[in-house]
Amino acid sequence: MHVFDYIVDCMSRLFRFHNYSPFDKAYASLLFIAGLSLRDISERYGLTNASRESVRDWSHRLMRVFKPERRCRRIVAVDETVEKVSGRIVYLWSAVDVDKGEIIALYASRDRSIMNALTFMKRVLKACDGKPVIVVDRGPWYQWALRRLGIEYIHETFGERNRIERWFRELKDRTKRFYNNINSKTVKSIEEIATAIALIHNIIIETRMEGSVLPG
Repeated sequence: MHVFDYIVDCMSRLFRFHNYSPFDKAYASLLFIAGLSLRDISERYGLTNASRESVRDWSHRLMRVFKPERRCRRIVAVDETVEKVSGRIVYLWSAVDVDKGEIIALYASRDRSIMNALTFMKRVLKACDGKPVIVVDRGPWYQWALRRLGIEYIHETFGERNRIERWFRELKDRTKRFYNNINSKTVKSIEEIATAIALIHNIIIETRMEGSVLPG
């Protein structure tokens, strides 16, 4: 299934009632996730008759569809990057299946501690059947959490970690269009928009693996 068809289907299921068609919701949401501003979509270019807040809500609701399949995973790379929410630093934690390139977990926090690492790694394990080998950098917050969970881990700067570095470049390319500053008072906002971006990322990967041709 193509990306757009998939998102239209998601919009049909995410809302009980539709003042705007699922097609319009999918179109506006994809434009927002691609980096077009809410003002451009709803006012400047009139790409939808809906309000800016409606488009924001549609896009953020897509995070509910992000449910990576629980499966056996050989090796998973984890790391965190810095984003900003209303001018304040937020850490966005991500985990990538090294073999597939699939994003399997995301988590946003104000701090970067061993307890944050433990919370995040529990999310990672929900998408894994068993315990994969975890690839980490030298961040000290991971070691205690991984030992507590009984997970084998290795330190790498390059190699297997290239997958997550590529994901962060993709993510930054999207969020920099918001001037690296998501306009919201909640940490959840960056987690929601990053999850929506990850959803599109995973759909494209799955489509390519199935040999489908995405629309150009």
